[in-house]
Amino acid sequence: MKIFLSVGSTYNEQQEIFVRSFESFLSQNGCERLTVGRGSYYSSQPINSAKELMQEADAVVVIAFTRQLIKSALDKPNSENQKEITDKKYPTIWNQMEAAMAFGLDLPLLMIIESGLNQEAMLKDRLEYRALVTDLNPEFFSTDEFKGIFLDWKSKCENAQKNNNIDVTSLTVGMLLKSLTPAQLWKVSASITGVLIAVGGAAYWVGKTLGI
Repeated sequence: MKIFLSVGSTYNEQQEIFVRSFESFLSQNGCERLTVGRGSYYSSQPINSAKELMQEADAVVVIAFTRQLIKSALDKPNSENQKEITDKKYPTIWNQMEAAMAFGLDLPLLMIIESGLNQEAMLKDRLEYRALVTDLNPEFFSTDEFKGIFLDWKSKCENAQKNNNIDVTSLTVGMLLKSLTPAQLWKVSASITGVLIAVGGAAYWVGKTLGI
């Protein structure tokens, strides 16, 4: 199973040991890691590389840890809703971006979030996916709780993957059309219309030119 790992550049030993421990955990559980960075480098811009890798992935895991510590700041300054922010920890913005990309691609998501990190937007426990909180202790991956959650999540990802691998030769045109989203159906209709117009134009030209 191919898993895209969204993780920022580590800048201390604790973070690096934690990420390496999870990478080893993935290998031990039959998963291939896809990551922008961490030894995998591409000629395209990072956002494009992430998109291309996610299109190959079966699921996405986000590891979010502290990148910025805001000691003192203002939220919505000079307004009635102004609030003071003190000692808030934030991850790299890439965690938010890549999590949103994965969600948009309907890829299964699993969040691993450092304890004390500010949770907002995509980086929090939601109805659509789990968010696990940890103090970045590598022993976290050895606990029965984490192993149970991960293996159950992996099993659901694999089942979803099998359901997506349908033999299209066994489907009727009606079944294929029903499986399309409104946006996909619109694109198919537009493509068919374009083909019909092109065929009609070609037939008209042949008839006019050859006198048929």
